[in-house]
Amino acid sequence: MHRSINKKKIYFYLLILLFLSTSFNFNIIKIFKNKNLINSIEIQGLSEKERNLLRSELQIFIDKNIFFIEKNKIFLALSKFNFLEDFNIQKILPSKLIINTKKTKFLGTTFINGEKFYIGTNEKFTPAIETKNKKKLPMVFGKFSIKEFLKLQNILLKQKIELNKIEKYFYHQSKRWDLQNKNGLIILLPAKNISKSLEIYTKLNDSHKLNSVKIIDLRIPRRVVLDHEEK
Repeated sequence: MHRSINKKKIYFYLLILLFLSTSFNFNIIKIFKNKNLINSIEIQGLSEKERNLLRSELQIFIDKNIFFIEKNKIFLALSKFNFLEDFNIQKILPSKLIINTKKTKFLGTTFINGEKFYIGTNEKFTPAIETKNKKKLPMVFGKFSIKEFLKLQNILLKQKIELNKIEKYFYHQSKRWDLQNKNGLIILLPAKNISKSLEIYTKLNDSHKLNSVKIIDLRIPRRVVLDHEEK
């Protein structure tokens, strides 16, 4: 009987100790959470307008504990901005976040449902109202994917075509492109074997045989049609 009472006392004291210990741990966690709260978010590598957009999105992390905040939630918030090529997050103790950003390079301008967008090398369309662009970009018309546009640009570069001389790109439902140079020359490209067609264009251009040409039609294989300006 005496041993049974002792065991009950031991269990009772253990329960009290466990309760006190748990309460103590909860208080420690509560105190810890109320310290090291984020009060500053520094954004590097962007214009003031772009930084303000990011700050507005990241405002939800202000007054959050820097140790408990999950980086993937910050990544999710930043991924909404298509003008970002890359970014990384630094936690600076006791209460500061630094966001290092790299802005994507814009290759062209287009309109989608009446809204102006920039075409980025990160394969994303960025609304023009979100960002600032000082460089004069060519216009791109038609319903195209950025992958198709980048593929064309790569082909043009391989053929040593100067992209800064192209003023407009036109994409057709037949999955082919037309180009218009700043001098007014229009180049009609085929849907396939674009490289071979551009080789013909390059040879003609190098030989200065396009001085009075208005349109060069390369759509038909092994055939070139030149439309000359009226004199």
